[in-house]
Amino acid sequence: MLTIREIQIVTKLLETDKTMRTKDLSKYLDVSTRTIKNDLENVRKWFRKYDIELCAQPNKGYWIESSENERLKLYQALMDKKRQPVYSDQNARIEKILYIFFSLKDYITASQLSIYLQVSRNTVMSDLNFLEQYIQPWKITLVRKSRIGYKLVGRELNIRLLFEHIIQRNLNDFDVYNIISQIKSADTMVELNYGFTPEIHMKFVTVIKHFRLILKNENKESISQLEILATFIRLTIFLVRMECDFTIGNYRLLKSDQSKSSPSSKFLIKIMVEVCEEYTFPVLGDEFWYIHRNFFLEDNRMNLLSVTEKFIQYVSKQERVPYYKDTRLYNNLLAHLSLRFEKGAAYVTEINPFINEIKQKNASLFSSVKGGFKSIFSNVINYGNIPDIIQDSFISFIALHFLDSYENVLNKKPSIRALYVCSTGRGVARLIKNRVEREIKNIIITTYCSVMEVDEISKNKDIDLIISMFPIKSTLPVIVVEPVPTEENIQSIKGKVNNLYHREPVGEYFTIRDDHDSIELNGEISSQEIIIKGFEISFDFFETLANEILEERKRGLCIHLFLMIHRYYFHKQYDQFIYQTNDHQNEELLSKVNEILHSYSININEAEQRALLQYFR
Repeated sequence: MLTIREIQIVTKLLETDKTMRTKDLSKYLDVSTRTIKNDLENVRKWFRKYDIELCAQPNKGYWIESSENERLKLYQALMDKKRQPVYSDQNARIEKILYIFFSLKDYITASQLSIYLQVSRNTVMSDLNFLEQYIQPWKITLVRKSRIGYKLVGRELNIRLLFEHIIQRNLNDFDVYNIISQIKSADTMVELNYGFTPEIHMKFVTVIKHFRLILKNENKESISQLEILATFIRLTIFLVRMECDFTIGNYRLLKSDQSKSSPSSKFLIKIMVEVCEEYTFPVLGDEFWYIHRNFFLEDNRMNLLSVTEKFIQYVSKQERVPYYKDTRLYNNLLAHLSLRFEKGAAYVTEINPFINEIKQKNASLFSSVKGGFKSIFSNVINYGNIPDIIQDSFISFIALHFLDSYENVLNKKPSIRALYVCSTGRGVARLIKNRVEREIKNIIITTYCSVMEVDEISKNKDIDLIISMFPIKSTLPVIVVEPVPTEENIQSIKGKVNNLYHREPVGEYFTIRDDHDSIELNGEISSQEIIIKGFEISFDFFETLANEILEERKRGLCIHLFLMIHRYYFHKQYDQFIYQTNDHQNEELLSKVNEILHSYSININEAEQRALLQYFR
């Protein structure tokens, strides 16, 4: 039988195509390499049961050779093993005890818990002491009554958030795939086991059943996968807590006009009506908004432009890294936060598989981002009632934006500054500059000149490399190229740039490319072009689509359009690396928007289009 740690080792081996060294595993699990070697013996036996060999090689590590289908089967077997009703690990017992508390209205004794968990009463008492500390950050109390038992007491929202956190923490990518497949499949339901108590599991299956029935007659693309998962989990929690007579607000019924603002709202109300009819529960307004709305915001208004800027400044100061210089970071964060804190939108708790890795490898950044979130956002959202730990998945996603900025912008190798020498200092210099900078990373042609000016400019400018059409003598490295550089010339320049990096450090780290140096000859013209085009497009939007724009978002749209033109000009549109199905878009409106943009020769990607449509009715 595999221990919890051995299950973690098997999971790691199944997840990676690379080799895993004992020292990597020992660091990951925070145990000695000797302990890992002992665990690997049992892991090897477990793989052999499934005719899979655990390969090993000195100075290389451990790995398994199997097909993707075999890995999926092994993964399923591992999940079944992980959820067997024997709780030798304290963390597993704590979660099981919490599940029991979540699904009980009255007190439960330590003896009853020991029978259920198949452990001694002393073990249960020790677990309850640990559990009491575990739930403290959530502002939930473990109430003890002599000869009566134990019970969780706290604000209902906090209890539900803890409930949701426990469920999501135990869901991995394979589990999410299984749940979504079950919901969207028309085939016979497959029994899913996620280690719930029988009371919770029953509600879990009920919600899947109603999701499947409604999706048979509905457009499956009318609600995104993230919303499906979040809604599914909250519906399960809603049923469990309602059966225990715990409601999140008052007992006012949901008004018919409150739930028809979007396709996802209509979808949710259909499922709520179905499950409530089965359990004879009323469809309460507050319960609907618990499942659907962004309850962080309550009635507050947020100036996200200002808040995002302050947030980046805070993290920059804490980490002593100039993140505020990266405009791309600002744009990406603004887009993420806009979707997260959109008033009335479905609040989706992200499942982030990188939480532990980010917290371990980037502990300082994680702490700074979390501190910034609490400090900057506390005045505009209902954060005071939300336990710190509930934000870990969200904080990790925000930290990823900063890590991306650090890796791709701030910590890039400093650019080699090059001088281009041609016959007169004019001619095809601009063409050469564009081609060289496009095809070679970390090089800037800061200026160009004639042969007669080389010595003077080399003395007065900070130059690392000379690219010349003629053989010239200089104390600096010189690359001679054709009037229009050939592929061989480009490769020669690349080789020289690499040699310069290996020879000695160039410039300063933690600096973003200084666009004033790289486009000093056309910077003013570029700025004028961006401003004028932004004004023209904004004017056209407000004139042509005036009736479609939400009044309270006009200022935001104006700023967004200017930033969008700026991004487009510098080839930095929103990244589009995650495919996500969204609510039905207004195709007619989208056509009008694109028609205006096309008239100015602007073609934006789908991610930019989705962001732009947030400002319209």
